[in-house]
Amino acid sequence: MRTLVYPYDEDFEVVIKYGDFIDTMEISEILSPVGWGLQNKKVGENIQIKTNINAVNWEQIDALLLIDTIRSNLHIDEILEVVKLSAKFVKKIILNRDMDKELYTNIVDICSNEKVELIDVRKQAQLRVSDNNQLKAVYTPVIVVAGMGECCNKLEVQMFIKQYLNKLDYNVCVVSSRKNMEIVGLHSFPTFMYGNQIDESEKIIGFNHYIKGLEIEENPDIILIGIPGSIMPISEKHYEFFGVFAFEVFNAIKSDMLLFCLHNNIYTNEYFEELRKLCKYRYQTDIDAIIISNHSYDTLSLQTEGTLKYLTFDDEEVDRYRSGYPQDVYCRTLYEKLAEHVIETLSEYADFQVM
Repeated sequence: MRTLVYPYDEDFEVVIKYGDFIDTMEISEILSPVGWGLQNKKVGENIQIKTNINAVNWEQIDALLLIDTIRSNLHIDEILEVVKLSAKFVKKIILNRDMDKELYTNIVDICSNEKVELIDVRKQAQLRVSDNNQLKAVYTPVIVVAGMGECCNKLEVQMFIKQYLNKLDYNVCVVSSRKNMEIVGLHSFPTFMYGNQIDESEKIIGFNHYIKGLEIEENPDIILIGIPGSIMPISEKHYEFFGVFAFEVFNAIKSDMLLFCLHNNIYTNEYFEELRKLCKYRYQTDIDAIIISNHSYDTLSLQTEGTLKYLTFDDEEVDRYRSGYPQDVYCRTLYEKLAEHVIETLSEYADFQVM
């Protein structure tokens, strides 16, 4: 099934690179909204990112895949424009994106009128209701991937480590920092953690029971958890969930290993030390590795309201900065060493067997 992906953002390149998509789906074309700065860039070696829907080669497309994005500045009319035109050419429209009732109803009507099959692959993790409001012990080693915001290689680190460990025959259960990841064989960060229907205590207990349930159902060798947003506000205009998700996760489970992702910048050893202290005393966990990402915040967007913008750096430039940092600071070119470090660290636990 030759598929057009929309609305494409930087984070989804990782999904294409490392994800095991549902059977028969082949990513053939990629469409990104105008103004996101991705026009004419390439994904992998062959797929060029387009921003004009009229440039799509519809003869080569069987389905439209609507995905979630880390960007929030996308109007409902922009999505409907793509859906309406796609419905004239494709056989299927696949929903893998959170949306309100109005948008969903509009898409259902379009598909009905154009005789297009609508496939909803979203899966929402439900709060596991229990009379037991106590935290349950999780015996499987838990790796947490956190960071100083979005677009800092968190998802890439999660997916690379899963792929690396899978090749060594480890069974890795991933609860991703991104929504709607079941399409590539990962668990999404639970839906109930985003809403306001339950209080913080119930979310902490609910998340703990959710992870415990996955441990029982899948019997994994490793549980890998990605935390959305930042561990703290990143500016006066951008709060990144105030670090609430980090607070809830670290209170819900005991982390055996913390991998922390930072945006590309010039850092001092003093900064790294303060970051370690912050995590140790605020979240009662030690940072085991720091990863420098291939993106950095656009400084102006940090100080203004609206959507955050990012600058992108190639691997060589990131590695050049990283070379002056401590040994436990990694980047994309050192992911294999990072994965080896994960195995070495976890091998210290009695129940974790090195394969």
